Order: sequence, then structure tokens, then C-alpha cells
Amino acid sequence: MTTEARLQLIAETSATFSPWTGEFTYNDLLNWRNRELSNFQSIPPENILHIISGNTPHAAWQTLLRGLVLGAHNRLKLPRQGLPEFENHLPASLIHHIEVSRDLPDHWLAEAGAVVVYGNDETIRHFRNLAPLEIPFIGHGHRVGIAIIDDPSPEAARLAAKDIIEFDQKGCLSLQTIYLDDARAFGPLLSAALAEAPPQELTLSEYGAISNLRQEITYLAAQEPENYQLWSHSHSTVIYDGTPQLSLSPGHRTVFLKPRHTFKSERFLSGIGLYPYRERDDLPSPRIFPLGKAQEPPFAWAHDGLLPLASLVRYQERGNS
Repeated sequence: MTTEARLQLIAETSATFSPWTGEFTYNDLLNWRNRELSNFQSIPPENILHIISGNTPHAAWQTLLRGLVLGAHNRLKLPRQGLPEFENHLPASLIHHIEVSRDLPDHWLAEAGAVVVYGNDETIRHFRNLAPLEIPFIGHGHRVGIAIIDDPSPEAARLAAKDIIEFDQKGCLSLQTIYLDDARAFGPLLSAALAEAPPQELTLSEYGAISNLRQEITYLAAQEPENYQLWSHSHSTVIYDGTPQLSLSPGHRTVFLKPRHTFKSERFLSGIGLYPYRERDDLPSPRIFPLGKAQEPPFAWAHDGLLPLASLVRYQERGNS
């Protein structure tokens, strides 16, 4: 099958991918491929092994799309728990390019021409040690999303709540911490916006973790009222934390508000939401996006700052030029 025919076939399945990748056309795919690969003699892998975490469906669909665009045979090792029904939604016209398993067959790793791993740092180190040294290896580890808000308005609170609620803060782009000049004033606005969302179901351990955190913050607020404040609702938790360290959320609609001056570059930032949005070149994150768009990266986005197609291929030099 030619590249053009393959991309046309993929474009016809856009509706299947679009909830997780955004919509695309044949020309979008062709331009994407040409932008990353046309200046070199590229050799795509015959087989790509994708190790998928269970946080959100985004990673599985996005990495599968990249493998299909490259013309590779794609083997997806899914988590044993999570992503239910994923296999049932695969496009029938492309199924001969896809294998899915909840276990990892031994030959998948041995035959891989490239490996993509989503998971925690321990998982990535494990597969990096197992993968052949000569093939491309891409690891997407633990990352967090934050926001910087210059106009702490009710609209900003609504958009921030959207980025917090979607996928229950399980994605690498989900907001965990928000930086503002007057962070305390934004607390009631954000708490009210989160309270409008439908309730969520928590396990006993999840409820216990959030309950313990609320008790801890209540105690700290009594000891250091200049550094801590809590706004809690039956299914959301907003915390003002005036200390310099980046605060990591336990999820389940728990978010930290911090003074703007405490912001500093962190290597594990995945995205920064801005409100109002404006172009900036002084922020360290691989993705800068308008607040409210955390979970809507474009299909060709540079995940963790890596070009998604170019990072998976090998290049061949020919001639003297």
C-alpha cells in the first residue's frame, strides 16, 4: 500500500480517533508527515510496541495514530485494568495493522523496531533496560499540568474547572496547580465552579486520601494562616498553599492555588494553561495552551517536546550531499 493510500484510509477513520486526537483530514496527515520526515531518507519501524497506561484513552489513540501514519504494524499492550472496550472501537479498515493484548507476549519486545512506553518512571526504566539498544525508545513518564491566570475572573474559574474535571486529573495535562497574583481571592470562585459539576464516585481509599489531606490542610491553616487556606465541597477540594514547592494533587478534583511569584521551572511539566492566552517564549513547558483546552492537544502535538513521527524513525544517509 502506498503512503498516500494508507493516509487516505486513516483519514476515513477520523471520527473514531477525533475524541482523543482531534479531527484530521487526508491533507492534515500528509502535511504532518511531510513536515517531520520529508527532508531525510527515513526508515520507519516495521513493528512498534506501545505500552499503554490506564490513566486516559488519549495516549492509546494518539500513539496508535502515529504508528499508523508511519505505516508500522502496531502492537498495543493495554493495562489489565482500565480502558474497557478499547478493542471494540478499533477501526475495522485498519485492524490488520493492529494487535492488542492485556499481557505482553515475549516476541513483541524482541520483534519491536521501536518502543513507546506510557507509565511511571519505574515502568519506563524497566522497559528501557529490556528494549534493544539500537531501536528508538520513547518514554512518557509522570508529568503534571499547571495554569497561570492573570485575570482571576469567574470565566477563568469555569475554564480551570473544566481542565480539572476532565478525566479526573488522571492525564499528564490535567491541572494540578494554578498560579495567580491574588491566589486567595480565586479560591471561592474556583470552588463554586467545581461545585457545579456532577458528583464523582470514590473508592474508600480515594476518599480516605482526600479526607486526610483536608485534615492536614485544616491543621496547617490553623498553625500558618498566612500560608494555607481550604475551600472544600462534597466532591472538590481547593487549597491555597503559599509555600515555594510545587504541590502535587492526589486527583479527584483537588487543586492547589499558589502565589504567582513562587512559580519556577520544573522538569516534569507537561503543559501550562494561560488565561488570558497570549504567545509567550519564556515558559519551560513543551505545550502552552489556552485555559480550558488542557485535554485537547492537536493530533500532531509534540508530546513531552518530542516530534512524534521523527522520534520513531531511523535515518539513512545516501550519497555525498
